[in-house]
Amino acid sequence: MRTDKHLVLKMFALFLSAILFTQCAEVIDLNNETSGGQLVIAGRITNGGMGNTVEITRTLPEMQAPELISGALVKVIAENGIEEAYIETSPGQYVLNRDIVQGQVGGVYQLQVQLNGKTYTSSMQEMMPIMAQDDLRFELGTLDKVTAAGVPISEDVIRIFANSTLDNLPDEFYIRWTMEEVYNRDGIDLPVNNFPFYSKMRCYITNELSAQEIFLVDGTEIRNVNLNNREVAVRPIDNSFSTKHYFNIIQIALNKEAHSYWKNLQSLTTRQGSIFDTPPAPVLGNIGSSDPLEEVFGFFEASAIDTTRLLVTNNDISVFFLDPCQIEGATARRIRRIPVMCIACLFEEGLVEEECIFCNLLPNSSTIRPSYF
Repeated sequence: MRTDKHLVLKMFALFLSAILFTQCAEVIDLNNETSGGQLVIAGRITNGGMGNTVEITRTLPEMQAPELISGALVKVIAENGIEEAYIETSPGQYVLNRDIVQGQVGGVYQLQVQLNGKTYTSSMQEMMPIMAQDDLRFELGTLDKVTAAGVPISEDVIRIFANSTLDNLPDEFYIRWTMEEVYNRDGIDLPVNNFPFYSKMRCYITNELSAQEIFLVDGTEIRNVNLNNREVAVRPIDNSFSTKHYFNIIQIALNKEAHSYWKNLQSLTTRQGSIFDTPPAPVLGNIGSSDPLEEVFGFFEASAIDTTRLLVTNNDISVFFLDPCQIEGATARRIRRIPVMCIACLFEEGLVEEECIFCNLLPNSSTIRPSYF
């Protein structure tokens, strides 16, 4: 019994897809127990300037993080034969500049990847139109939880709710939503006398809030679905709310094939049952290899995208924010004795964490300001 349970849980973990949406860009992470693993190609073309990305990875055994694959030739091909290459911006990450191919609703597109003498090709994907008008609101509340030591506590949280209005619906359409948060973090202030040329850094943090949930709607069943007051995120309140804090709901129009793919992933992430049930299998997408014996995971989709934003500021949150980088008292006095412009001395003396100076070291951070900030 214990062996069967361990096997099922391990298989589930190995084949579970973890979806990361960073401004409409996802990472699909599928591990397996084979040496070398399988190739995973996940990407999209959209009708706007964001989310036109492809990520290529290879799964590794024993639950290791996937290997990022560089050096691939990646291009999108429109139905009329016009094509444009995705440019590799970092290992395994490829971005479409839209200099030649601009995704449009009704257009049909295909992805082609050349790597190590093999060609990987997706099925043709039609870009469907946006169907819903989204609206976000928030409520403040508390969440009861138990610490690792077994102590019950209550923490302040913000709950995000979505309403979606759909008019003039066709008989068949499909939608997926994801949630993200974006807020800014600044480097700390340092004494001008000691650091006359120091200029504090400003970073923007983007976190995926729906990585463990896949919000889907099948338009053929929409008349039986309530799309009002859906709780789409619960976020603990912390120092990140001391500045502008955006919650973004991103609506993605799907075709039937893309919906079926995400539905299969959804069934894995929510699957519950007996330990004697058949272990979940990896979800094949719409990408094939020129090698008929090679299995490839991932999906390429052509998706119209619409983003609705909710701004929350510190005026909306009646909670005291403790700045983890605050400098005061004896620490401030010691900093004034640091040699002029010796930033490294701050770290060597243990006076300041590096992230308090270089906020771009924080996870999911960027110094590029989003257009809506």
